[in-house]
Amino acid sequence: MNYKVVVNMLRILPKIKKLGFKLGVFNKDSLTLDIQADNPDDACYFAYKLFCDCITEQSSSHETKNLLKELKDDFHVVSLTRQ
Repeated sequence: MNYKVVVNMLRILPKIKKLGFKLGVFNKDSLTLDIQADNPDDACYFAYKLFCDCITEQSSSHETKNLLKELKDDFHVVSLTRQ
């Protein structure tokens, strides 16, 4: 199934921009992602995984991975709809 996932990035952006990462599509206060998943939980997980992959492609250090674990609670899915 396809899902439209809307993510609020307001809590994450200030923390991640300070470190100089290039965020690509994630460099917005709010963004919409089209995700292919079996269920809504997987869609949210895949949205967060896309964000993490964007960051770890630039740095895969332990510090970066720990930061991503900390930011997990700040990654807010504000809307999820099945398409």
